[in-house]
Amino acid sequence: MMTGRDTGSRHIEDGGQGGAHETLVRDLPVRVFHWSLVASVAVALFTGFLGEENMLTVHVWAGQAVAVLILFRIAWWFTGGRYSRLSVYPLWPGQVIAHLRGLLAGRSPLTAGHNPAGAWMIVTLIALLFALTLSGIFALGGEENLGPLCAFVSYRLGDAAEEVHEALAWLLLVAIAGHLTGVFMETRIFGHPLLRAMTRGRMPVPPEEAERGPLTLRGLVVFLLALGLFAAVWNGLSAMPDNRWRPITYPGVYLNNCGDCHHAHHPSLRTADMWERIVRGLEDHYGEDATVGGRTAEEILAFLKANSAERFDTEAAVRLGREETPDLRISSAPWWKKRHEEIPKAVFSSAAVGSSANCNACHRDAQTGRFDDARIRMPGEARAATGQS
Repeated sequence: MMTGRDTGSRHIEDGGQGGAHETLVRDLPVRVFHWSLVASVAVALFTGFLGEENMLTVHVWAGQAVAVLILFRIAWWFTGGRYSRLSVYPLWPGQVIAHLRGLLAGRSPLTAGHNPAGAWMIVTLIALLFALTLSGIFALGGEENLGPLCAFVSYRLGDAAEEVHEALAWLLLVAIAGHLTGVFMETRIFGHPLLRAMTRGRMPVPPEEAERGPLTLRGLVVFLLALGLFAAVWNGLSAMPDNRWRPITYPGVYLNNCGDCHHAHHPSLRTADMWERIVRGLEDHYGEDATVGGRTAEEILAFLKANSAERFDTEAAVRLGREETPDLRISSAPWWKKRHEEIPKAVFSSAAVGSSANCNACHRDAQTGRFDDARIRMPGEARAATGQS
């Protein structure tokens, strides 16, 4: 008699040969989940490691898909079919040791469920992907002021979460490599039909090992519940008031005087003290006399101080606005230089951009002070200067 502990890894001693019928052992919901996860993770990894910064939206979409799929799979561990349940995974140390000894001896019996190595790999991948999506949501909220945690996560915490997110992504690549290595060994060395099982759902095992019960409708219901839960939490928390960033109204006196010569910078790009020094020194404003009337200067300064870097908790406000520079230029900040170091000087001197002070040439939301990665669009002429089309 089999117990719940050994059901998931019951050995078919003849290796599934000797006339065993092809029997359904992987339910349809698990197979759809698996290949959907492969596609979503592939998009997330490509946009995260190789994509341009303005592909953030696609990266987030892929991450959302992964999050919903992971929620579904965790629920399916407890509501799914015979071999999908966590309770039948052979995770006990004794089972793992016995399996590893068998591998060293050149043996890996065919199992209707998962063998210990495969079971632990599934748990590891699910845990890594759960941590990746969670750290990604923290980073999105803190760094980009987007998503369900934007009202709760500071920029500094989001920045730290981004570092964790990147480290976990590298660990995921290692885990995927381990997973593919295991699949290669099982299919090519031991001859187990794992790919057929994950596409058609069938393996050459006795009929009594078959998956039981109609699971497709149950899987659809569980998936829709996971999707609904994720959407409700994401949209509900995203609607919470965000005190870290707020829209501002630019007064005409600022736009007409400061925006007449260059892009009217968002006030959060400098601290109140730096704005004070800039406005008080307009008689020599980087080699030009930009003096305005006393009352006008006071009105401009009042607006700038009321919305200075200290009053925002955005990436731009923290990394640029609060960064003291000897010449008070935004483009002199170390972080600005790091972010733009790969952009040729020809881009800034192109007619479409004009200078490094013209933020809104590429940052389509510069006037809001958000500087979202997804809103970066380099003008065509500027792209030509980089050799891109």
